Amino acid sequence: MGYTNLRYYIGGMADWAENNGTIERSDATLAAPHAISAPPSNDSRRFAWLEMLADLSLEKLVGVWFGMIIAFGLVYWGAGIGMGWGLQAGNTPVKPDLNGLWTAIYFSFVTALSIGYGDVIPTGALRAFAIIEGAAGLLIFGCVISKLVSRRQEQLTEEIHRTTLDDQLDRVRTNFHLVFTDLGSVQQLQVERGVLPALVMRRLESVVRVFRGELQAVHDLLYRSQVAPDEETIESLLANLVICLQGLVEINDSLADATSPALKAGLRSINTLANEICGECVPHAYTPALKESMDQIQALAHRIG
Repeated sequence: MGYTNLRYYIGGMADWAENNGTIERSDATLAAPHAISAPPSNDSRRFAWLEMLADLSLEKLVGVWFGMIIAFGLVYWGAGIGMGWGLQAGNTPVKPDLNGLWTAIYFSFVTALSIGYGDVIPTGALRAFAIIEGAAGLLIFGCVISKLVSRRQEQLTEEIHRTTLDDQLDRVRTNFHLVFTDLGSVQQLQVERGVLPALVMRRLESVVRVFRGELQAVHDLLYRSQVAPDEETIESLLANLVICLQGLVEINDSLADATSPALKAGLRSINTLANEICGECVPHAYTPALKESMDQIQALAHRIG
């Protein structure tokens, strides 16, 4: 773009300008903010009503469809009363009475569904109304079918997310059990030998990395999951997390300064993630017991950090 000696500034352009930083603009850059967006085309405004119709919920669409049928039925019946021309059943005009009203509504349903039995036909200008109703009925009915298909797709997507969530929960539980077992083995070796050999330290680093990954999974399940796990599942995960953190804290306290750089980096990462799992962040729907578990996790994280 013609700039040299350019460096990244964290604060961004707004912060740079507030601190009286020098900003150079070319003519093209100055003209860009004043560019006028093109007005919406006539086609988009012409079909805006169709987009509004498609945005309606399934229940409202069905209501609009039935309302349209009743309204057109009343028009067919009213035309026979006020204008002298209306519907015709065979060679006999439909009378403007109660039976004629039911016949008009029946014809309106048949027209909106595009069935067209031919036992009742419109006369005069009502033919144009029948064409309009048929087209509108097809559009609205198509939107209704689309909503039904979309709702089924959402149900299938939710089932897929639920299945994926169950698989992820099983993996987290299994890995928590392995982490707890490995931490117990490391603690036993530490008690027996006092100083952990290099091979055991590498094993501990691997356990910390696995634990960090599962802690990230628990964090995502609590705050970013598309399908929220049930309360009993969350309670079980937090209990396993507390047990593993307690074991890790005991090992970390006994190691003192004998930790490797990789182990320190893993512990810092665990500290950061565990601090984000705090009781104040718990949704109100959760029980106080879960809040206490999250606060306990945060307290253990401070001891690791």
